Amino acid sequence: MTAPELHPDPHPELHRELADLVVEASDGQITPGEALAEQPEPLGLLGLTSLGFVRLIQAVESRYGVVVEMDDDLSALDTVPALAGYLRERGVR
Repeated sequence: MTAPELHPDPHPELHRELADLVVEASDGQITPGEALAEQPEPLGLLGLTSLGFVRLIQAVESRYGVVVEMDDDLSALDTVPALAGYLRERGVR
């Protein structure tokens, strides 16, 4: 009998945490599945409002201790994978 083949998790823990923050920031308008889609739509197109983006930024800053600079390229907030990359560039693992 062989061991079952293990498949790597397609959504690292950071991605899942960020998806949860997106769900909270959108008051449930965006689902975890939408945020973690293989070809994710930009969060704004999924329904994240300007207030939702503010909530998301505040939650990210609070949880990860990273200041999201408004002078930075804010396309990092477009999708969960982009946001995860932005945070990793700032030392979040």
